[in-house]
Amino acid sequence: MYRECPNNTWVRRHRPGVYGQYEMSEFEQSLATMGNEVEELARGMFPNGYLVERRSEGAQELTQKLVAERTPVIFQAVFATDTYLAATDVLVWNAGAGAYDLYEIKMSSTEEEGEDGKVKKNKKKEEQFDNDLAFQANVVEACGVTLFKKYLVRLNKQYVRRGDIDYTQLFVLEDKTEAMVVVQENATHQMQHAYEYLTKEAKPEGHCPCYYRGRSAHCTTFAFINPDVPAYSVHDLNRIGQSKKYLEELLHAGVLHVGDVPQDERLKTKKLNQVRAHLSQEPIVDTAALAEELNRLEYPLYFLDYETYPTAIPPFSGYRPYQHIVFQYSLHVLEAPDAELKHYGDLILGGDPAPKIAEALVSHIGPKGTVISWYKTFENSRNKEMAGLMPQHREFFLRLVERTYDLMDIVEHQHYVHPGFMGRASIKKVLPVLVPSLSYKDLPVKSGTDAIEGYRQLTREVIVGEEAEQKQRDMLEYCKLDTLAMVEIWRHFRGVAGGV
Repeated sequence: MYRECPNNTWVRRHRPGVYGQYEMSEFEQSLATMGNEVEELARGMFPNGYLVERRSEGAQELTQKLVAERTPVIFQAVFATDTYLAATDVLVWNAGAGAYDLYEIKMSSTEEEGEDGKVKKNKKKEEQFDNDLAFQANVVEACGVTLFKKYLVRLNKQYVRRGDIDYTQLFVLEDKTEAMVVVQENATHQMQHAYEYLTKEAKPEGHCPCYYRGRSAHCTTFAFINPDVPAYSVHDLNRIGQSKKYLEELLHAGVLHVGDVPQDERLKTKKLNQVRAHLSQEPIVDTAALAEELNRLEYPLYFLDYETYPTAIPPFSGYRPYQHIVFQYSLHVLEAPDAELKHYGDLILGGDPAPKIAEALVSHIGPKGTVISWYKTFENSRNKEMAGLMPQHREFFLRLVERTYDLMDIVEHQHYVHPGFMGRASIKKVLPVLVPSLSYKDLPVKSGTDAIEGYRQLTREVIVGEEAEQKQRDMLEYCKLDTLAMVEIWRHFRGVAGGV
């Protein structure tokens, strides 16, 4: 956390009341739970290990005893110096080397699949993992324990479950011993700097590193650390996080508010329209382009949305780690412009939901007509995955991919720019501006992450009885609003374009 933003970490340590104003969501809490589950599962690779269950009183003494006895496998061994504390995931006694091997378990992977389908290394995540392992190793060795090999254990995202989980294939073991020579040395300096920084009582002066990042990459307490930055600032310019040099130029010139951004050659189309719309407080509409887009749609119109659960450990055959489980759908159908709007939707609990979702969609979506989504990349990725999971429905889902139109394109392609969008194109940003009568704010389940946590609670029986039944109703209501929102936004666009 310190390496990401020192100021934010200082606030968490010295101003817990301020930090506590920004509550961790249920989903963020569930990620911690998921991490623990991955770690427990990975322990299956190391049989007969001894678990140090405490973190404070007696934990260090117990660890020292276990190490002195050369206990073959130790889970969550606790090491502490006067300055640092670390709980190691796994220590394994290496009899040949006369030392322990250290294993750091990660719930995610350093490999990511891009939109082109190619698997790439996430260098930032790999650096983070290496530094986590280096910190652990530095603390353990500072406590006088000799380490021989140093490993990262992470999920293999290419693994496909077939029947029972094969732990030897689910996890990838990376020998980081050689790399740690340099990384640990660098981490030693960073650890010292962190200690000096975080033990200061006075609030750090100046801006935090997030000052030079786009809004989506800001730390939790950015507003507290940087009170001079307005709520609608240059950090909100469209995709400004990908134009770091330009952002730095604006900030160094003292330009903070969107309305003060110079309209010069550096301001590309989307950012320029955003600034102009803000200054005029009027929408910028390309009526001809908007009409052309809407005329491409073929009736019946099928407004489709999925809710998914990206669990680390694949619970069903055919799935990979973090592959999205489509557990819920909402579908609004409009046969003709003035026809009665029909709705279908379901939430599937118990077993793999994919077959039941597929059967429902096949019965509701005919061979003709346009399927409409908001950010179709996501829905189409799920359609392709379901085509792979169920060969009998392969052609149906691949045809859905071909037939899907992205309603978000109207905003992304600048056919309709509204000052209220503030440079963004998410449905949560567009809906309250164009259709204020519809809102997620008062819903018990008001976001996709809430739905993910709801599914986890229901399938793990964290909640049962009436509470579980109410949660299901809330989730169905939320997903239904996602597609109804698309219907009403489409109607708004259609009205602006002259009722095409």
